[in-house]
Amino acid sequence: MSILELLDIDPQNNKVISVVGGGGKTSLIFRLTEELVSLGKKVIVTTTTHMKYEPERPFSENGELEKVREDLRGTGYTVAGIPEERKNGRSQRSFGAGGDASYIRTGREETSVCKIQGLPTERLQILQKECDILLIEADGAKRLPLKVPADWEPVIPEMTDLVVGVTGLDCLGKRILDTCHRPELTSEFLGKDIREKVTEEDVAKIAGSSSGLRKNVGNREYRVFLNKTDVPEDPKAADRIIEKLKKKNLCSCRKPETQKGVQACNRDPCCRKQPEIWRRK
Repeated sequence: MSILELLDIDPQNNKVISVVGGGGKTSLIFRLTEELVSLGKKVIVTTTTHMKYEPERPFSENGELEKVREDLRGTGYTVAGIPEERKNGRSQRSFGAGGDASYIRTGREETSVCKIQGLPTERLQILQKECDILLIEADGAKRLPLKVPADWEPVIPEMTDLVVGVTGLDCLGKRILDTCHRPELTSEFLGKDIREKVTEEDVAKIAGSSSGLRKNVGNREYRVFLNKTDVPEDPKAADRIIEKLKKKNLCSCRKPETQKGVQACNRDPCCRKQPEIWRRK
């Protein structure tokens, strides 16, 4: 079963998808991209914050339309954003045109593109018209598995149809201080000391709260993606988290376990306004 099926993503209706939360967002986005392209969909990947630059992938600098169209014709997808250059140990924004190279040489100095920054809202609206699906990394976590958003996070564009909240279960049993992005916010939200360990109840609370992963979701469709479910010592940890979320009326039924260790929990057709909760190894 594909991730698209597990997340119940309908490419006809879910045309702008924002991914928020902890580590694993970029990997999920490119897995979805691969599946969508295999279905013949044209996909643009971008961010409203920052995301890692991968030089092997097609890249449309500043969302330049000619390059976007060229990539969509050739590979079915492109990554669009403003390159953030690193020179002499410092990051700089680049507004130059074109180019897929990970290194830009200027005189005797070599500048590397290390990250991609978000595009203006006006550019996102233009790009949306060029593709079938717009996938947006709308949050940052410094590759840590769990987070509670700051006041200005996440940055979910108004055009978003569906929000996916990601949490890595490698956070379980570790201190808030060691495993959470901005641990002081997580500590305050949970009412726990920053040196206390993250529990299954903590993960469920963050995933289901409008001050946690559901922040700024509003009336949009919402899913929770549980990543790294094979990391906890107890293999039933993900199942118990799903049950806790069910009790919060965030889902109501389960799909059977599938190949590659992927398992999902889906909502009943009669509860179409309730979020869905997913787990993945």
